[in-house]
Amino acid sequence: MKTDMRKIFDRMPAILMVLGFTVMIGFNSCKREALTYTTTSTVNMYSYIKQNPDYSLFKQIVDKAGYASYLDAYGAYTLFVSNNAGVNAYLKATNKASVDAIDEATAKKIVSVSMLADTLNTNYFKDGKLRTPTQSGQYIITGTRSVNGVTSIVINKQANFVTGNIKTGNGLIHIIDNVLFPAELTLARTLETNPKYSIFTTALKETGFYDTLNVSSNANTNVSRKFLTLIAETDSAFNANGIANYNALKTRYSKTGDPKNHADSLWLFCAYRVWPELAYLSDIATSTAHATLAPLEVTTSELDGQTVLLNNDTFNGVLEPGIALDRPNSDISASNGVLHRPLGTYRIKVRFPTPVYFDVANQPEIRRSGFYRVPGQSGKIFNYASLSEVVLVGESSDNNRLAYSTTAANPGPEEYFFGNDYVNIGLRFRTGAKTSNTSQATFTTPVIVKGRYKIWIDYKVGGGSQSIPVAFDGVTLPNILNPADALIYGETEAQAESRGFKSYSEWPIANFTKAPSHVGRLVGIVNVATTARHTVTLTATACTGCATQFVLDAIEFRPVDMDQLRPKLGRSGGLIP
Repeated sequence: MKTDMRKIFDRMPAILMVLGFTVMIGFNSCKREALTYTTTSTVNMYSYIKQNPDYSLFKQIVDKAGYASYLDAYGAYTLFVSNNAGVNAYLKATNKASVDAIDEATAKKIVSVSMLADTLNTNYFKDGKLRTPTQSGQYIITGTRSVNGVTSIVINKQANFVTGNIKTGNGLIHIIDNVLFPAELTLARTLETNPKYSIFTTALKETGFYDTLNVSSNANTNVSRKFLTLIAETDSAFNANGIANYNALKTRYSKTGDPKNHADSLWLFCAYRVWPELAYLSDIATSTAHATLAPLEVTTSELDGQTVLLNNDTFNGVLEPGIALDRPNSDISASNGVLHRPLGTYRIKVRFPTPVYFDVANQPEIRRSGFYRVPGQSGKIFNYASLSEVVLVGESSDNNRLAYSTTAANPGPEEYFFGNDYVNIGLRFRTGAKTSNTSQATFTTPVIVKGRYKIWIDYKVGGGSQSIPVAFDGVTLPNILNPADALIYGETEAQAESRGFKSYSEWPIANFTKAPSHVGRLVGIVNVATTARHTVTLTATACTGCATQFVLDAIEFRPVDMDQLRPKLGRSGGLIP
Protein backbone atom coordinates (compact mmCIF):
# COMPACT_ATOMS: atom_id res chain seq x y z
CA MET A 1 0.00 0.00 0.00
CA LYS A 2 2.76 2.46 0.88
CA THR A 3 4.46 1.90 -2.50
CA ASP A 4 1.20 2.62 -4.33
CA MET A 5 0.47 5.75 -2.39
CA ARG A 6 3.94 7.17 -2.96
CA LYS A 7 3.29 6.89 -6.66
CA ILE A 8 0.53 9.40 -6.08
CA PHE A 9 2.09 11.74 -3.57
CA ASP A 10 5.69 12.83 -3.80
CA ARG A 11 7.22 13.31 -0.34
CA MET A 12 4.00 12.80 1.60
CA PRO A 13 3.26 10.00 4.05
CA ALA A 14 1.65 6.86 2.79
CA ILE A 15 -2.07 7.17 3.16
CA LEU A 16 -3.09 4.05 4.97
CA MET A 17 -6.56 2.64 4.97
CA VAL A 18 -8.04 3.78 8.26
CA LEU A 19 -8.64 0.22 9.32
CA GLY A 20 -4.96 -0.61 9.01
CA PHE A 21 -4.04 2.86 10.22
CA THR A 22 -5.97 2.36 13.46
CA VAL A 23 -3.80 -0.63 14.30
CA MET A 24 -0.47 0.70 13.03
CA ILE A 25 -0.42 4.24 14.34
CA GLY A 26 0.62 3.06 17.78
CA PHE A 27 3.87 1.53 16.58
CA ASN A 28 6.87 3.76 17.05
CA SER A 29 8.53 2.26 14.00
CA CYS A 30 6.16 4.10 11.63
CA LYS A 31 7.94 7.22 10.37
CA ARG A 32 6.34 10.25 8.75
CA GLU A 33 7.89 12.23 5.93
CA ALA A 34 7.43 15.96 5.62
CA LEU A 35 4.48 17.05 3.50
CA THR A 36 5.20 19.12 0.42
CA TYR A 37 2.97 22.18 0.24
CA THR A 38 2.41 24.41 -2.78
CA THR A 39 2.45 28.03 -1.70
CA THR A 40 0.37 30.79 -3.26
CA SER A 41 1.99 34.02 -2.06
CA THR A 42 -0.74 34.28 0.59
CA VAL A 43 -3.63 34.92 -1.80
CA ASN A 44 -6.93 33.53 -0.58
CA MET A 45 -8.87 30.69 -2.18
CA TYR A 46 -11.01 32.63 -4.63
CA SER A 47 -8.08 34.73 -5.81
CA TYR A 48 -6.03 31.57 -6.36
CA ILE A 49 -8.81 29.96 -8.42
CA LYS A 50 -9.25 33.19 -10.39
CA GLN A 51 -5.55 33.32 -11.25
CA ASN A 52 -5.45 29.76 -12.59
CA PRO A 53 -7.11 29.18 -15.99
CA ASP A 54 -7.44 25.42 -15.42
CA TYR A 55 -10.02 26.15 -12.70
CA SER A 56 -11.98 28.79 -14.62
CA LEU A 57 -15.12 26.65 -14.88
CA PHE A 58 -15.18 25.96 -11.14
CA LYS A 59 -14.74 29.71 -10.62
CA GLN A 60 -17.90 30.22 -12.69
CA ILE A 61 -19.75 27.81 -10.38
CA VAL A 62 -18.47 29.72 -7.34
CA ASP A 63 -19.62 33.00 -8.90
CA LYS A 64 -23.07 31.60 -9.65
CA ALA A 65 -23.36 30.30 -6.09
CA GLY A 66 -22.47 33.72 -4.69
CA TYR A 67 -19.52 32.36 -2.69
CA ALA A 68 -16.76 34.51 -4.21
CA SER A 69 -16.42 36.94 -1.30
CA TYR A 70 -16.82 34.10 1.21
CA LEU A 71 -13.91 32.18 -0.33
CA ASP A 72 -11.77 35.30 -0.29
CA ALA A 73 -12.45 36.05 3.38
CA TYR A 74 -9.87 35.11 5.98
CA GLY A 75 -10.41 31.91 7.90
CA ALA A 76 -9.27 28.29 8.01
CA TYR A 77 -10.88 26.14 5.33
CA THR A 78 -10.35 23.17 3.04
CA LEU A 79 -11.73 23.38 -0.50
CA PHE A 80 -11.97 20.65 -3.12
CA VAL A 81 -11.67 22.37 -6.50
CA SER A 82 -12.76 20.61 -9.69
CA ASN A 83 -10.44 21.27 -12.61
CA ASN A 84 -11.90 22.16 -15.99
CA ALA A 85 -11.79 18.56 -17.17
CA GLY A 86 -13.74 17.58 -14.08
CA VAL A 87 -16.39 20.25 -14.57
CA ASN A 88 -16.75 19.25 -18.23
CA ALA A 89 -17.19 15.62 -17.18
CA TYR A 90 -19.96 16.69 -14.83
CA LEU A 91 -21.64 18.84 -17.50
CA LYS A 92 -21.56 15.94 -19.96
CA ALA A 93 -22.98 13.50 -17.39
CA THR A 94 -25.84 15.88 -16.57
CA ASN A 95 -26.54 16.88 -20.21
CA LYS A 96 -25.64 20.53 -19.68
CA ALA A 97 -24.01 22.57 -22.42
CA SER A 98 -22.11 24.88 -20.08
CA VAL A 99 -21.93 26.22 -16.55
CA ASP A 100 -24.59 28.72 -17.60
CA ALA A 101 -27.07 25.82 -17.57
CA ILE A 102 -26.43 25.24 -13.84
CA ASP A 103 -28.91 27.15 -11.68
CA GLU A 104 -27.93 29.02 -8.54
CA ALA A 105 -29.35 26.39 -6.16
CA THR A 106 -27.31 23.64 -7.82
CA ALA A 107 -24.17 25.78 -7.76
CA LYS A 108 -24.65 26.38 -4.02
CA LYS A 109 -24.95 22.63 -3.43
CA ILE A 110 -21.73 21.96 -5.34
CA VAL A 111 -19.68 24.57 -3.48
CA SER A 112 -21.16 23.80 -0.06
CA VAL A 113 -20.27 20.10 -0.27
CA SER A 114 -16.77 20.97 -1.56
CA MET A 115 -15.84 23.15 1.40
CA LEU A 116 -15.34 22.56 5.10
CA ALA A 117 -14.34 24.79 8.00
CA ASP A 118 -11.09 23.01 8.87
CA THR A 119 -7.63 22.79 7.34
CA LEU A 120 -7.09 19.15 6.41
CA ASN A 121 -4.00 18.14 4.47
CA THR A 122 -3.68 14.81 2.69
CA ASN A 123 -2.46 13.13 5.89
CA TYR A 124 -6.13 13.05 6.88
CA PHE A 125 -7.24 11.20 3.73
CA LYS A 126 -8.01 7.78 5.13
CA ASP A 127 -10.51 5.10 4.28
CA GLY A 128 -13.52 6.84 5.77
CA LYS A 129 -15.03 10.23 6.46
CA LEU A 130 -13.05 13.36 7.10
CA ARG A 131 -13.32 14.55 10.68
CA THR A 132 -15.25 17.77 9.88
CA PRO A 133 -18.54 18.00 7.95
CA THR A 134 -18.78 20.18 4.87
CA GLN A 135 -20.79 23.39 4.71
CA SER A 136 -23.66 21.26 3.41
CA GLY A 137 -23.71 19.34 6.71
CA GLN A 138 -22.63 16.12 5.02
CA TYR A 139 -19.23 14.47 5.38
CA ILE A 140 -16.68 13.88 2.65
CA ILE A 141 -15.34 10.35 2.52
CA THR A 142 -11.98 9.37 1.08
CA GLY A 143 -10.67 6.00 0.00
CA THR A 144 -8.43 4.25 -2.51
CA ARG A 145 -9.15 2.40 -5.73
CA SER A 146 -6.77 0.28 -7.81
CA VAL A 147 -7.24 -0.08 -11.57
CA ASN A 148 -4.71 -2.02 -13.63
CA GLY A 149 -2.19 -1.81 -10.83
CA VAL A 150 -2.51 1.96 -10.43
CA THR A 151 -3.87 3.21 -7.12
CA SER A 152 -5.79 6.45 -6.93
CA ILE A 153 -7.47 8.32 -4.12
CA VAL A 154 -11.21 8.69 -4.50
CA ILE A 155 -13.14 11.59 -2.98
CA ASN A 156 -16.78 10.93 -2.04
CA LYS A 157 -16.83 8.06 -4.55
CA GLN A 158 -17.39 10.79 -7.12
CA ALA A 159 -13.96 12.14 -8.10
CA ASN A 160 -10.30 11.21 -8.18
CA PHE A 161 -7.70 13.21 -6.30
CA VAL A 162 -5.31 15.01 -8.68
CA THR A 163 -3.04 17.13 -6.48
CA GLY A 164 -3.33 18.82 -3.12
CA ASN A 165 -1.93 20.67 -0.12
CA ILE A 166 -2.07 23.96 -2.02
CA LYS A 167 -1.62 26.50 0.74
CA THR A 168 -3.61 29.72 0.46
CA GLY A 169 -4.11 32.60 2.84
CA ASN A 170 -7.28 31.08 4.25
CA GLY A 171 -6.69 27.35 4.04
CA LEU A 172 -5.83 24.42 1.78
CA ILE A 173 -7.01 23.54 -1.72
CA HIS A 174 -7.12 20.03 -3.19
CA ILE A 175 -7.69 19.50 -6.92
CA ILE A 176 -10.07 16.75 -8.12
CA ASP A 177 -11.18 15.51 -11.55
CA ASN A 178 -14.95 15.73 -11.16
CA VAL A 179 -17.61 17.73 -9.39
CA LEU A 180 -18.74 16.77 -5.89
CA PHE A 181 -22.46 16.78 -5.21
CA PRO A 182 -24.27 16.21 -1.91
CA ALA A 183 -26.47 13.17 -1.38
CA GLU A 184 -30.10 14.20 -1.85
CA LEU A 185 -31.98 10.90 -1.45
CA THR A 186 -32.96 9.62 1.98
CA LEU A 187 -31.81 6.19 3.11
CA ALA A 188 -35.24 4.80 2.23
CA ARG A 189 -35.16 6.24 -1.29
CA THR A 190 -31.51 5.26 -1.78
CA LEU A 191 -32.48 1.67 -1.07
CA GLU A 192 -35.68 1.76 -3.10
CA THR A 193 -33.95 3.03 -6.23
CA ASN A 194 -31.47 0.12 -6.13
CA PRO A 195 -33.11 -3.10 -7.44
CA LYS A 196 -30.54 -5.19 -5.54
CA TYR A 197 -32.39 -4.34 -2.31
CA SER A 198 -35.97 -5.17 -3.36
CA ILE A 199 -36.60 -7.73 -0.56
CA PHE A 200 -35.22 -5.48 2.16
CA THR A 201 -37.08 -2.45 0.81
CA THR A 202 -40.37 -4.33 1.00
CA ALA A 203 -39.54 -5.42 4.55
CA LEU A 204 -38.94 -1.79 5.52
CA LYS A 205 -42.31 -0.78 4.12
CA GLU A 206 -44.16 -3.66 5.79
CA THR A 207 -42.59 -2.98 9.20
CA GLY A 208 -42.97 0.82 9.01
CA PHE A 209 -39.24 1.56 8.99
CA TYR A 210 -39.40 2.95 5.46
CA ASP A 211 -41.13 6.03 6.88
CA THR A 212 -38.51 6.31 9.65
CA LEU A 213 -35.73 6.24 7.06
CA ASN A 214 -37.46 8.60 4.63
CA VAL A 215 -37.02 11.86 6.55
CA SER A 216 -34.09 14.07 5.56
CA SER A 217 -31.92 15.32 8.41
CA ASN A 218 -32.88 18.98 7.97
CA ALA A 219 -36.58 18.09 8.15
CA ASN A 220 -36.36 15.75 11.14
CA THR A 221 -37.44 17.28 14.45
CA ASN A 222 -36.28 14.22 16.41
CA VAL A 223 -32.69 15.10 17.36
CA SER A 224 -31.75 11.46 17.97
CA ARG A 225 -33.01 10.44 14.50
CA LYS A 226 -31.55 13.19 12.32
CA PHE A 227 -28.80 10.87 11.11
CA LEU A 228 -29.11 7.09 10.99
CA THR A 229 -26.95 4.18 9.91
CA LEU A 230 -28.57 1.38 7.92
CA ILE A 231 -27.14 -2.12 7.42
CA ALA A 232 -29.10 -3.59 4.49
CA GLU A 233 -28.82 -7.05 2.95
CA THR A 234 -29.08 -7.47 -0.81
CA ASP A 235 -31.42 -9.90 -2.51
CA SER A 236 -28.45 -12.13 -3.32
CA ALA A 237 -27.49 -12.30 0.37
CA PHE A 238 -31.04 -13.37 1.23
CA ASN A 239 -31.08 -15.86 -1.66
CA ALA A 240 -27.86 -17.46 -0.40
CA ASN A 241 -29.63 -17.94 2.94
CA GLY A 242 -32.61 -19.69 1.34
CA ILE A 243 -34.85 -16.62 1.17
CA ALA A 244 -36.09 -16.16 -2.40
CA ASN A 245 -38.45 -13.20 -1.88
CA TYR A 246 -40.17 -11.05 0.73
CA ASN A 247 -42.86 -13.66 1.45
CA ALA A 248 -40.13 -16.16 2.32
CA LEU A 249 -38.51 -13.59 4.61
CA LYS A 250 -41.85 -12.94 6.32
CA THR A 251 -42.52 -16.64 6.73
CA ARG A 252 -39.15 -17.15 8.38
CA TYR A 253 -39.19 -14.16 10.72
CA SER A 254 -42.73 -12.89 11.30
CA LYS A 255 -44.00 -14.94 14.23
CA THR A 256 -47.07 -12.82 14.97
CA GLY A 257 -48.14 -12.33 11.36
CA ASP A 258 -48.07 -8.55 11.89
CA PRO A 259 -44.66 -7.10 10.88
CA LYS A 260 -45.60 -3.72 12.38
CA ASN A 261 -45.96 -5.29 15.83
CA HIS A 262 -42.88 -4.28 17.84
CA ALA A 263 -42.79 -7.76 19.37
CA ASP A 264 -42.72 -9.38 15.94
CA SER A 265 -39.40 -10.94 14.93
CA LEU A 266 -39.46 -9.32 11.49
CA TRP A 267 -39.95 -5.88 13.04
CA LEU A 268 -37.00 -6.61 15.34
CA PHE A 269 -35.00 -7.92 12.36
CA CYS A 270 -35.32 -4.53 10.64
CA ALA A 271 -34.97 -2.50 13.85
CA TYR A 272 -31.68 -4.27 14.57
CA ARG A 273 -30.26 -2.94 11.29
CA VAL A 274 -31.02 0.71 12.03
CA TRP A 275 -28.55 2.51 14.30
CA PRO A 276 -29.36 5.93 15.81
CA GLU A 277 -25.96 7.37 14.87
CA LEU A 278 -23.95 8.44 11.83
CA ALA A 279 -21.36 5.68 11.57
CA TYR A 280 -19.09 5.39 8.55
CA LEU A 281 -16.70 2.45 8.24
CA SER A 282 -13.98 4.33 10.09
CA ASP A 283 -16.39 4.95 13.00
CA ILE A 284 -17.53 1.33 13.06
CA ALA A 285 -13.93 0.11 13.03
CA THR A 286 -12.96 2.18 16.06
CA SER A 287 -15.98 1.41 18.26
CA THR A 288 -16.89 -1.87 19.91
CA ALA A 289 -20.68 -1.59 20.19
CA HIS A 290 -23.52 0.26 18.48
CA ALA A 291 -27.02 0.87 19.77
CA THR A 292 -29.86 -0.19 17.46
CA LEU A 293 -33.57 0.58 17.30
CA ALA A 294 -34.24 -2.94 18.59
CA PRO A 295 -34.87 -2.33 22.32
CA LEU A 296 -31.88 -3.12 24.56
CA GLU A 297 -29.95 -4.73 21.69
CA VAL A 298 -26.61 -3.68 20.23
CA THR A 299 -24.45 -4.73 17.31
CA THR A 300 -20.80 -5.30 18.17
CA SER A 301 -18.02 -4.52 15.73
CA GLU A 302 -14.34 -5.23 15.47
CA LEU A 303 -11.41 -4.85 13.12
CA ASP A 304 -9.76 -7.95 11.65
CA GLY A 305 -6.85 -6.77 9.53
CA GLN A 306 -8.62 -4.45 7.11
CA THR A 307 -12.00 -6.11 7.43
CA VAL A 308 -14.81 -4.73 9.59
CA LEU A 309 -16.81 -7.52 11.21
CA LEU A 310 -20.21 -7.25 12.88
CA ASN A 311 -21.14 -9.57 15.75
CA ASN A 312 -17.86 -11.49 15.57
CA ASP A 313 -17.77 -12.51 19.23
CA THR A 314 -16.13 -15.12 21.40
CA PHE A 315 -18.17 -16.41 24.35
CA ASN A 316 -16.99 -19.10 26.74
CA GLY A 317 -13.96 -19.64 24.53
CA VAL A 318 -16.03 -20.33 21.40
CA LEU A 319 -15.90 -18.01 18.40
CA GLU A 320 -19.27 -17.04 16.94
CA PRO A 321 -18.25 -15.89 13.44
CA GLY A 322 -19.61 -12.52 12.44
CA ILE A 323 -20.43 -10.98 9.10
CA ALA A 324 -18.08 -8.73 7.13
CA LEU A 325 -19.12 -5.43 5.63
CA ASP A 326 -18.68 -5.06 1.87
CA ARG A 327 -16.31 -2.09 1.87
CA PRO A 328 -16.60 -1.04 -1.80
CA ASN A 329 -20.39 -1.01 -1.49
CA SER A 330 -20.59 0.58 1.95
CA ASP A 331 -20.15 4.19 3.10
CA ILE A 332 -22.99 5.26 0.78
CA SER A 333 -24.07 8.71 1.96
CA ALA A 334 -27.72 9.71 2.09
CA SER A 335 -29.42 12.95 3.11
CA ASN A 336 -30.14 11.45 6.52
CA GLY A 337 -27.33 9.01 7.13
CA VAL A 338 -25.14 6.31 5.65
CA LEU A 339 -25.80 2.89 4.11
CA HIS A 340 -23.62 -0.22 4.52
CA ARG A 341 -23.89 -3.59 2.79
CA PRO A 342 -23.02 -6.79 4.69
CA LEU A 343 -21.62 -9.80 2.83
CA GLY A 344 -24.43 -11.98 4.11
CA THR A 345 -27.31 -11.93 6.56
CA TYR A 346 -27.19 -12.04 10.36
CA ARG A 347 -29.46 -12.19 13.39
CA ILE A 348 -29.81 -10.54 16.77
CA LYS A 349 -27.44 -12.11 19.27
CA VAL A 350 -27.82 -12.31 22.98
CA ARG A 351 -25.20 -9.87 24.25
CA PHE A 352 -22.76 -10.43 27.05
CA PRO A 353 -20.91 -7.66 28.88
CA THR A 354 -18.05 -6.21 26.85
CA PRO A 355 -15.42 -3.69 28.02
CA VAL A 356 -15.75 -0.01 27.14
CA TYR A 357 -12.69 2.25 27.25
CA PHE A 358 -14.15 5.76 27.25
CA ASP A 359 -11.69 8.47 26.20
CA VAL A 360 -13.40 11.49 27.77
CA ALA A 361 -11.53 13.84 25.41
CA ASN A 362 -13.23 12.17 22.47
CA GLN A 363 -16.20 14.54 22.36
CA PRO A 364 -18.06 15.44 19.12
CA GLU A 365 -17.20 19.14 19.36
CA ILE A 366 -13.55 18.43 20.13
CA ARG A 367 -13.33 15.95 17.24
CA ARG A 368 -14.64 18.63 14.90
CA SER A 369 -12.04 21.14 16.04
CA GLY A 370 -8.90 21.67 14.05
CA PHE A 371 -6.66 20.55 16.90
CA TYR A 372 -8.12 17.16 17.86
CA ARG A 373 -5.15 14.86 18.62
CA VAL A 374 -2.73 17.29 16.96
CA PRO A 375 0.50 17.12 19.03
CA GLY A 376 1.40 20.05 21.25
CA GLN A 377 -2.03 21.60 21.76
CA SER A 378 -2.51 23.20 25.16
CA GLY A 379 -5.57 24.39 27.05
CA LYS A 380 -8.16 24.66 24.26
CA ILE A 381 -11.20 25.92 26.17
CA PHE A 382 -14.73 24.51 25.89
CA ASN A 383 -17.35 26.13 28.10
CA TYR A 384 -20.45 24.57 29.59
CA ALA A 385 -22.67 25.48 26.63
CA SER A 386 -20.42 24.17 23.85
CA LEU A 387 -20.34 20.44 24.65
CA SER A 388 -23.38 18.35 23.78
CA GLU A 389 -22.36 15.26 25.78
CA VAL A 390 -20.86 16.93 28.86
CA VAL A 391 -22.84 18.86 31.48
CA LEU A 392 -20.75 21.26 33.57
CA VAL A 393 -22.10 22.98 36.68
CA GLY A 394 -19.72 25.46 38.29
CA GLU A 395 -19.46 28.33 40.71
CA SER A 396 -19.08 30.87 37.91
CA SER A 397 -18.86 31.02 34.14
CA ASP A 398 -15.06 31.36 34.41
CA ASN A 399 -14.76 28.01 36.17
CA ASN A 400 -17.60 26.33 34.34
CA ARG A 401 -15.55 24.85 31.51
CA LEU A 402 -13.00 22.24 30.55
CA ALA A 403 -9.74 22.55 28.62
CA TYR A 404 -8.55 20.10 25.97
CA SER A 405 -4.82 19.38 25.58
CA THR A 406 -2.53 16.97 23.76
CA THR A 407 0.99 15.81 24.50
CA ALA A 408 4.07 16.70 22.45
CA ALA A 409 4.93 14.67 19.37
CA ASN A 410 7.40 12.51 21.33
CA PRO A 411 6.30 12.55 24.98
CA GLY A 412 8.26 10.81 27.69
CA PRO A 413 6.83 7.97 29.79
CA GLU A 414 5.78 10.36 32.55
CA GLU A 415 3.48 12.16 30.08
CA TYR A 416 1.26 9.22 29.24
CA PHE A 417 -2.32 9.65 28.04
CA PHE A 418 -4.80 7.41 26.24
CA GLY A 419 -4.88 8.76 22.68
CA ASN A 420 -2.21 11.30 23.69
CA ASP A 421 -4.89 13.75 24.84
CA TYR A 422 -6.77 14.66 28.00
CA VAL A 423 -9.05 17.24 29.57
CA ASN A 424 -8.51 19.60 32.47
CA ILE A 425 -11.79 20.19 34.24
CA GLY A 426 -11.77 23.91 34.91
CA LEU A 427 -14.20 23.52 37.79
CA ARG A 428 -11.25 22.60 39.99
CA PHE A 429 -13.71 20.81 42.23
CA ARG A 430 -13.41 23.33 45.02
CA THR A 431 -15.93 24.71 47.43
CA GLY A 432 -13.68 27.20 49.23
CA ALA A 433 -15.51 30.28 50.42
CA LYS A 434 -18.30 29.71 47.90
CA THR A 435 -20.46 26.93 49.28
CA SER A 436 -23.79 27.75 47.67
CA ASN A 437 -23.11 25.75 44.51
CA THR A 438 -21.66 22.29 44.01
CA SER A 439 -19.26 21.80 41.11
CA GLN A 440 -20.07 18.87 38.86
CA ALA A 441 -19.11 17.32 35.54
CA THR A 442 -21.41 14.75 33.94
CA PHE A 443 -20.21 12.73 30.96
CA THR A 444 -22.44 10.72 28.62
CA THR A 445 -20.77 7.36 27.97
CA PRO A 446 -20.59 5.30 24.79
CA VAL A 447 -23.01 2.37 24.54
CA ILE A 448 -22.51 -0.12 27.38
CA VAL A 449 -23.93 -3.64 27.05
CA LYS A 450 -26.07 -4.63 30.00
CA GLY A 451 -24.16 -6.52 32.67
CA ARG A 452 -22.00 -6.14 35.76
CA TYR A 453 -18.92 -3.88 35.54
CA LYS A 454 -16.06 -2.42 37.51
CA ILE A 455 -15.60 1.31 36.85
CA TRP A 456 -12.11 2.81 36.79
CA ILE A 457 -11.36 6.55 36.61
CA ASP A 458 -8.00 7.18 34.88
CA TYR A 459 -6.28 10.47 35.76
CA LYS A 460 -2.94 12.18 36.25
CA VAL A 461 -1.99 12.71 39.88
CA GLY A 462 -2.32 16.37 40.89
CA GLY A 463 -1.64 18.53 43.90
CA GLY A 464 -4.11 19.16 46.68
CA SER A 465 -6.38 16.70 48.43
CA GLN A 466 -9.93 16.49 47.04
CA SER A 467 -12.92 14.31 47.82
CA ILE A 468 -14.86 13.58 44.64
CA PRO A 469 -17.79 11.18 44.82
CA VAL A 470 -18.55 9.48 41.51
CA ALA A 471 -22.08 8.53 40.45
CA PHE A 472 -23.28 6.21 37.70
CA ASP A 473 -26.71 7.17 36.34
CA GLY A 474 -27.17 9.33 39.43
CA VAL A 475 -26.33 6.59 41.95
CA THR A 476 -23.21 7.34 44.03
CA LEU A 477 -20.50 4.68 43.96
CA PRO A 478 -18.78 3.50 47.15
CA ASN A 479 -15.18 4.64 46.57
CA ILE A 480 -14.25 8.33 46.76
CA LEU A 481 -11.93 9.68 44.08
CA ASN A 482 -8.99 11.81 45.21
CA PRO A 483 -6.67 13.03 42.40
CA ALA A 484 -3.82 13.30 44.90
CA ASP A 485 -3.87 9.53 45.44
CA ALA A 486 -0.89 7.88 43.73
CA LEU A 487 0.62 4.48 43.31
CA ILE A 488 3.21 3.42 45.87
CA TYR A 489 6.73 3.12 44.51
CA GLY A 490 7.92 -0.47 44.73
CA GLU A 491 4.49 -2.11 44.96
CA THR A 492 3.49 -4.73 42.41
CA GLU A 493 0.53 -4.40 40.07
CA ALA A 494 -1.33 -7.02 42.11
CA GLN A 495 -0.71 -5.09 45.33
CA ALA A 496 -1.95 -1.87 43.75
CA GLU A 497 -5.09 -3.58 42.43
CA SER A 498 -5.86 -4.97 45.88
CA ARG A 499 -6.03 -1.36 47.11
CA GLY A 500 -8.30 -0.35 44.20
CA PHE A 501 -5.57 1.29 42.12
CA LYS A 502 -3.63 0.43 38.97
CA SER A 503 -1.29 1.82 36.33
CA TYR A 504 -3.38 1.94 33.16
CA SER A 505 -0.43 2.89 30.92
CA GLU A 506 1.57 0.50 28.77
CA TRP A 507 4.66 1.21 30.87
CA PRO A 508 5.17 -1.48 33.56
CA ILE A 509 5.55 -0.14 37.07
CA ALA A 510 9.05 -1.62 37.21
CA ASN A 511 10.20 0.68 34.38
CA PHE A 512 9.75 3.81 36.49
CA THR A 513 12.30 5.27 38.89
CA LYS A 514 9.34 6.46 40.93
CA ALA A 515 5.67 5.63 41.15
CA PRO A 516 3.83 6.28 37.82
CA SER A 517 1.87 9.53 37.84
CA HIS A 518 -0.99 8.18 35.70
CA VAL A 519 -3.36 6.22 37.89
CA GLY A 520 -6.56 4.23 37.51
CA ARG A 521 -8.88 4.32 40.54
CA LEU A 522 -11.60 1.71 41.08
CA VAL A 523 -14.66 3.68 42.16
CA GLY A 524 -17.17 0.85 42.32
CA ILE A 525 -19.08 -2.01 40.72
CA VAL A 526 -22.37 -1.41 38.90
CA ASN A 527 -25.14 -3.46 37.40
CA VAL A 528 -25.93 -1.94 33.99
CA ALA A 529 -29.60 -2.80 33.50
CA THR A 530 -30.03 -1.70 29.88
CA THR A 531 -27.82 -1.70 26.82
CA ALA A 532 -27.58 2.02 26.15
CA ARG A 533 -25.57 5.16 26.81
CA HIS A 534 -25.30 6.11 30.46
CA THR A 535 -23.88 8.93 32.59
CA VAL A 536 -20.94 9.32 34.95
CA THR A 537 -21.00 12.31 37.30
CA LEU A 538 -18.09 13.68 39.34
CA THR A 539 -19.04 16.02 42.18
CA ALA A 540 -16.90 18.24 44.43
CA THR A 541 -17.58 18.06 48.18
CA ALA A 542 -14.32 19.08 49.85
CA CYS A 543 -10.91 20.39 48.87
CA THR A 544 -7.64 21.21 50.62
CA GLY A 545 -5.03 23.14 48.70
CA CYS A 546 -6.66 22.69 45.30
CA ALA A 547 -4.21 24.77 43.29
CA THR A 548 -4.38 22.66 40.14
CA GLN A 549 -7.09 21.43 37.86
CA PHE A 550 -8.21 17.84 37.71
CA VAL A 551 -6.55 16.09 34.75
CA LEU A 552 -8.97 13.41 33.52
CA ASP A 553 -7.91 10.93 30.83
CA ALA A 554 -10.40 8.05 30.55
CA ILE A 555 -13.15 6.05 32.23
CA GLU A 556 -13.04 2.27 31.93
CA PHE A 557 -15.98 -0.14 32.22
CA ARG A 558 -14.61 -3.66 32.56
CA PRO A 559 -16.83 -6.72 33.11
CA VAL A 560 -16.22 -8.02 36.62
CA ASP A 561 -14.96 -11.37 35.37
CA MET A 562 -12.29 -10.01 33.01
CA ASP A 563 -8.67 -9.02 33.69
CA GLN A 564 -8.76 -5.53 35.23
CA LEU A 565 -5.11 -4.72 34.44
CA ARG A 566 -4.86 -5.75 30.79
CA PRO A 567 -5.19 -4.76 28.08
CA LYS A 568 -3.60 -1.40 28.87
CA LEU A 569 -4.67 1.83 27.19
CA GLY A 570 -2.34 2.88 24.38
CA ARG A 571 -1.11 6.30 23.39
CA SER A 572 -2.39 5.64 19.87
CA GLY A 573 -5.95 5.38 21.19
CA GLY A 574 -5.80 1.59 20.79
CA LEU A 575 -5.17 -1.17 23.31
CA ILE A 576 -1.89 -2.77 24.43
CA PRO A 577 -2.33 -6.54 24.97
